[in-house]
Amino acid sequence: MQRLIHLFFSFNRSAVILFSFAAVIVVGTLLLMLPVAHVNGQWLPFIDALFTATSAACVTGLSVIDTGRDLSIFGQLVLIILIQIGGVGLMTITTLFSIGLGKRINIGQRLLIQESLNQGAPEGVIRMALDILKYTFIIEFIFGSVLAFYFYEVLGVVGKALYWGYWHAISAFSNAGFDLLGNYESLTIFRDNLAVNLIFMILIILGGLGFTVIGDIHHKRNWRYLSLHTKIVLTVNTALLVGGALLFWLLETNNPATLGAMPLGEQWLISCFQSVAARTAGFNTIDISLLGGATLTLIMTLMFIGASSTSTGGGIKTTTFAVLLMSTLALLRGKKDVVIFHRRIDSATVNKSNSIFVLAQLWLVFAFFLLLAFDTNDHSYELILFELLSAFSTTGLGVGITLEWNTWCKLILIATMYIGRIGILTFSMSFFNKKVDRIRHPAENILIG
Repeated sequence: MQRLIHLFFSFNRSAVILFSFAAVIVVGTLLLMLPVAHVNGQWLPFIDALFTATSAACVTGLSVIDTGRDLSIFGQLVLIILIQIGGVGLMTITTLFSIGLGKRINIGQRLLIQESLNQGAPEGVIRMALDILKYTFIIEFIFGSVLAFYFYEVLGVVGKALYWGYWHAISAFSNAGFDLLGNYESLTIFRDNLAVNLIFMILIILGGLGFTVIGDIHHKRNWRYLSLHTKIVLTVNTALLVGGALLFWLLETNNPATLGAMPLGEQWLISCFQSVAARTAGFNTIDISLLGGATLTLIMTLMFIGASSTSTGGGIKTTTFAVLLMSTLALLRGKKDVVIFHRRIDSATVNKSNSIFVLAQLWLVFAFFLLLAFDTNDHSYELILFELLSAFSTTGLGVGITLEWNTWCKLILIATMYIGRIGILTFSMSFFNKKVDRIRHPAENILIG
């Protein structure tokens, strides 16, 4: 086992991150194909098993099978293990095994963990990896136990209620969006249950904040002493959650197919839940396909921004969005530096944020073009783009067209989910060798804009 771990850590760092997720997906695919994984005892087609395993390992939630009705207990356990691995990261779990075997983590391994956790330096990454596991298991156990209480009211069986409680706690905290309720209805039967909605929203928010932020808040507990990263994450998250809920309610309150026929309290509960879930989670308490065009656009915007760095969610990340916004404002105001909370943002961070945005747009345009080319059902541009953004942001909200797509379209979404979970920048950099610039060429201005 020690030799395998040493071999695992000896590869190129970017390649390890890419291939580790690929390996998990392959194993998950093979297990989900087995007849024992399904209630009907039949083999699952390879493409559907691959899609489901990728969606689980990349904590997305898009599905081409009914998780609650089609999968056996074995299949559900395979799925939730893939979700847990995808949520905390394979590097983190491998670190735990390595420490458990008494193996010392060398500098090369620390650099790999640093890159997988998106940290600026290798110092403290081992402690952070262990903290991630600690926070994950504590949060999932506490809220899973509470969820079991409410599931018992529906199921009436203690064992099954506990199983459902912990299963959904893992899925929610990992921002995966998978559920066991069946019929692709997600949490719609709980849309008026305040307690269940609040529990899921808390789990989704905690998972989307990022382990760095959770640890910072836990240790400092004072806004004044929090890091700049934590302050930006909390500010942007609050603005997006509140603004998203308000806009969702304003856009759908007069729609008779969604909020229009509901009491005001239920309207606000659904609006708040969808604002939270739209960022990365994929759960829904209302039929997404019935939403208006403007509301779908709002959700696509929230999905594209996504969660925060070192979190279980996807998207371009809240900090990237904040840097892009503030750098644009700085340019418009004629300012030389990008300043947030009285702190100057390094130019390398600004350049990195711009690169993430450009690379994300390039992939989305490319994938959108391919989906349009291979889609044989003539779905509208709006619905295709929604499904694509849901896959890229690893959100998992769907409008029902994934089930209708052919193998080529599913493969495009599989690649998009994979890239979205790995990170578009990490994925792109894996194709290039890092070289130190030894020559600095003369500068010359060009006309832009």
